[in-house]
Amino acid sequence: MVRSINTAKTPTSRRSALRLTRGRRLGKYRLAKLLGQGGTSEVWKARDSVEGIWVALKIPLVGVNGERDSQALLREIRLVAQLRHPHIMPVKNADIINGHAVLATELSVGTLDDCSRPMSPRRIISIIVQVLDGLAHAHRKRMVHCDVTPGNIFLFPNGRAALGDFGIGLKVKGRMRTVDEFGTPGYVAPEQAYGRPTYRSDCFAVGLILYEYLTGVLPKWPFHWPPRGHKRLRQRTNLVMVRFLKHTLAVGPDRRFANADKMLTAMLEAVPKNLKTSIVLKSGNGIKLDWRKMRRGAFLKRYEKVLSAVFRCVDCGEPIAESMLLCPWCGSDRSRFDTNTLFSHLCPYCRKGVLPEWRFCPWCYSPGLDAPATRSTAKVRYHARCQYCAGKLMRFMRYCPWCHRKVRRPWQVRPFPEICTRCGWSVDTTFWNHCPWCKQTLV
Repeated sequence: MVRSINTAKTPTSRRSALRLTRGRRLGKYRLAKLLGQGGTSEVWKARDSVEGIWVALKIPLVGVNGERDSQALLREIRLVAQLRHPHIMPVKNADIINGHAVLATELSVGTLDDCSRPMSPRRIISIIVQVLDGLAHAHRKRMVHCDVTPGNIFLFPNGRAALGDFGIGLKVKGRMRTVDEFGTPGYVAPEQAYGRPTYRSDCFAVGLILYEYLTGVLPKWPFHWPPRGHKRLRQRTNLVMVRFLKHTLAVGPDRRFANADKMLTAMLEAVPKNLKTSIVLKSGNGIKLDWRKMRRGAFLKRYEKVLSAVFRCVDCGEPIAESMLLCPWCGSDRSRFDTNTLFSHLCPYCRKGVLPEWRFCPWCYSPGLDAPATRSTAKVRYHARCQYCAGKLMRFMRYCPWCHRKVRRPWQVRPFPEICTRCGWSVDTTFWNHCPWCKQTLV
């Protein structure tokens, strides 16, 4: 409870005499319960007498001079008013009551800080993905939060999570400037502790929270890898997620994700397949997003140029290439390319595309093609040469189209991160369940 200051006669002092108690009226709001306080404000559960709903009411704290300083809260209101996103706590109403700024927001059921540590991987992954989605929106608006903590992640009954309390947030204009507030101890990136926060600092804080709620251990300075709890992290997730967190918690900012958008894309790739159904996201216009579409977009962004052309599997709808023997996502071999090949001719045996100058089909061991053309097709890009006849080869050809020999060299292509243990060709188990080149099931 705030003690009032009396005996003063100036307008400022009269404003400082505002005493907050249960049942007090502030404009259309009636205070019901003190929920807590932060560095600059206290938060009350209050009843909106006009709309008849419960809200969270944020009011400035009394400072050392006995006054309630509204400037920090007004600054936060102006920042958040520029952000409209389902995973950022919105401004429901803002007003000046009795000379003091008052911010009303949606009332949550609690914060992440109220939850036990460690938490179910399924639940914390869903929460962090939503936080990154909201944070990515703020970063696109050139805003750095500077205080991403469990206490500033608000939870709602429908599984939604929203990031709030932009009280010390920073609007980026040109170069980052030095700031005086360093955020909450324990969740501050090294460069932010020296007053130089960046988008990467917010990503570091999110990584700390994810690690803490997966393992029950909050990494401490100097953030040497692996921190305590590393064994539990490996048991509860997978190696891809471990590598993702190692990248996120790098001490050097240049070694981390540049912003929350890039971190979110990488996290969606790293999430174990059995946990991805828990991911719930909504776009800025309220439309629910399918994680499969986001995963598909991440795959195409990385591999579309490498695979030259991609199509959709007739069974699962995921991206496949004409050079594949089967769909690496679902294992189906029913897809056909007769009507959508990018090549000018079709092999009469496997019904995949070929060029008129090729003597043999590079995808199947056909006996040969009729009357190959003497002129080469323009604007065809090759990537290697046959070790037997030095003929030009495209990526992932199985046979040389010039001499009919089997291509013995393994196609190991960047940016694929792994190779199949059976055929030695490039694969990515983050996305695929089967090797599309030899049909082996990928573990």
